[in-house]
Amino acid sequence: MNIRSFQYFITISEKPTLSAAADALYISQPALSQQIRKIEEEVGAELFIRRGHTMTLTPAGEAFLLCSRRILQFYEAMQREVKMLSIAEKDTVHMGISPFYSQHYLPKILPPFLQKHPQINVDIVEENSVNLENKLLKGELDFCALPLYPKNELLEYETIYHEKILLAVPKNHPINSSYPADAVISKAYPSIDLALMKNEPFIGLKKIQKFSAIGLRLCEEAGFIPRTICETMNWETVHLMIASGLGVGFVPEIMIGSIVDPEICPCYYQLSSPVYRDYALVHRPGAILSEAANTLQDSLREFFRKI
Repeated sequence: MNIRSFQYFITISEKPTLSAAADALYISQPALSQQIRKIEEEVGAELFIRRGHTMTLTPAGEAFLLCSRRILQFYEAMQREVKMLSIAEKDTVHMGISPFYSQHYLPKILPPFLQKHPQINVDIVEENSVNLENKLLKGELDFCALPLYPKNELLEYETIYHEKILLAVPKNHPINSSYPADAVISKAYPSIDLALMKNEPFIGLKKIQKFSAIGLRLCEEAGFIPRTICETMNWETVHLMIASGLGVGFVPEIMIGSIVDPEICPCYYQLSSPVYRDYALVHRPGAILSEAANTLQDSLREFFRKI
């Protein structure tokens, strides 16, 4: 079995008929039928159910399709990586990171890194985590620095930091009177039962953002579904909306101090069981990285080890 076999199988599974697949692959239908039989003989299982002119995947075929796509992605990524190394791009690192974390972390990481390694260029690609993971799979990036969950099963994740998640409550909310003022505004965050927020409006991130599913899970574990009245793509907007009094919501600890006006600065609480979110370096399995990319990853590991 070779790469072409996997390409043929994927195309057949995506087309409504064998004839359409043959047309897309520019080969004859009998030749394509022969390829299918050969693949099935090699794996020792029936991969398609034939019904007239249509073909439907069997459970074994579904599993083989998933593996075929992985193999093809790895093969194409390998070709791009080898080509990249052969054309002397070794000193350019293509790194994916969300705009939020880029803004908060890279100004502290990159200046000393580039001063120490002036021969390295860093190409920063800033998008949401899902898009960055897709670019990584396509071989457009060397690696990403992203929240760990939820994972893309085709990628590998290396945890480098545990980020504390807090509940932010508007300054004038009545519940703040139940806690000492000096505790509420200090970093000795008082604990709060999230169930107390079941009737409050929530400000949250859009569902495409990784934390959205985590926030929903936290509320469900507290016994309620949050009444989300506003969704946005970035943490800064969530934080500012909470400060305006629109609702409550979750924020990462790194946001603390970004609103300096004491009249509107939210009050921050940790949940009864403190919540942390893992932050990770993300790679393609078996990826061949340049020395420059490995050096930058080492700097990221060192930075997060110290904070």
